[in-house]
Amino acid sequence: MTRQDIPKAVQRKAAPAKAVKALSLRRMLMVLAWGLLLLIVFWTLGPIADRPRLGPPQLERFGAYFLLGGAFSVAYARPRLVASALVLVAVGLEFGQLFVPHRDAGIPDAVAKATGAIVGVGVGTFIRTRTSLTAAPASRDDQAL
Repeated sequence: MTRQDIPKAVQRKAAPAKAVKALSLRRMLMVLAWGLLLLIVFWTLGPIADRPRLGPPQLERFGAYFLLGGAFSVAYARPRLVASALVLVAVGLEFGQLFVPHRDAGIPDAVAKATGAIVGVGVGTFIRTRTSLTAAPASRDDQAL
């Protein structure tokens, strides 16, 4: 029996093991990215006492959004959209702190977060396009970077 004897519908259903692993990894990265976002929302708008302290505050902000940008850009093959959305999230959450007691918002904080997100998206896109981490097809956005 040759490949031509097998109906096309059956051929499409029989995905290679590598593609299945890549899809599973991509889904795990999606869960990780959304989980990181939920943690960042909690730490940004929640009680200040619940926020972890790992170093200088601006470096913490940059690092958190760097990881977030990297995770989203590896999981989703739309770097421009991811970067734009994360910058809006950073600015929106910083603005949201104005309405939370005992929290303060600042432009330098928003800049650190947005910069971390953009750099993270760039590094994540580089990793995704140079490795076989995910089986996501290339999009027009990938070709522009």
